[in-house]
Amino acid sequence: MTEYLDVAHGTLRQGDIVLCPTAVILEGVGGGMETPRAPAVLGDTVVGWLWDEPPDPVPHASYEARWSPGLVLSHDCELEKEFNERVIELISGGMPEEAAIEEASGDPTLDPFAVVAPLLPYTVFAERQFEGIRTGQRIGVVPIDQLPGDGGDYVVDLFRPCVVSVMLLAQDMKVASMAPASVYELRYKLTEAYATRDLAVLTELEALVGHTITGVEAIPKGKKKTGLILHLEDAESVHLEIRRPRDSLAPVVVRQPRER
Repeated sequence: MTEYLDVAHGTLRQGDIVLCPTAVILEGVGGGMETPRAPAVLGDTVVGWLWDEPPDPVPHASYEARWSPGLVLSHDCELEKEFNERVIELISGGMPEEAAIEEASGDPTLDPFAVVAPLLPYTVFAERQFEGIRTGQRIGVVPIDQLPGDGGDYVVDLFRPCVVSVMLLAQDMKVASMAPASVYELRYKLTEAYATRDLAVLTELEALVGHTITGVEAIPKGKKKTGLILHLEDAESVHLEIRRPRDSLAPVVVRQPRER
């Protein structure tokens, strides 16, 4: 079940759901295509040609644009990387932090894009796939349950991402922000869909050490590292050291929210 924050993030973050346009590029669909128009209702799609009579080898191609809620897939670090670098540069040059944040927040050239995927109705998929989607078993899709505002259930297809200008992802168009537990699940699904190799799971770790894992113990080792002890069935143990995710550390600064 998707969990949401009681109050949406004050700036753009991974797991935010924002009303925005998204699009996919399609093979040309032939004659009779309607003239591009504005979407009539939320969730409406508009189809149009990318270009007329393209010369060889340029293909006939079209686009399908959708006006709907979209899920921000970009990681927080990607959304504010250039912004943080610019703030540090301004502060190093003698500017007060508050002024540096304000100046960098107003620069549209810093971190100008985000990867977003539209929320789709379940009817886009075959009914036989519904159960696998709802239970998280289907790779490449993320169920979005009880969306704030309309209470509806949706699906995010991770193979339909779109690059969107962050200027189109204004704070007043934000529908909701996922709670941390749901953001972690989103990151798992992203890794599951795009990783060049499978994620390590408990059974693989057991095969690696040759014993059943009977318990796991985490030992903090500072801000950036954590010790992990795997207790085995033969009373032995395996000690690991892992780096803590970047987003669990305090951010350098926070960008001011973008307004339309």
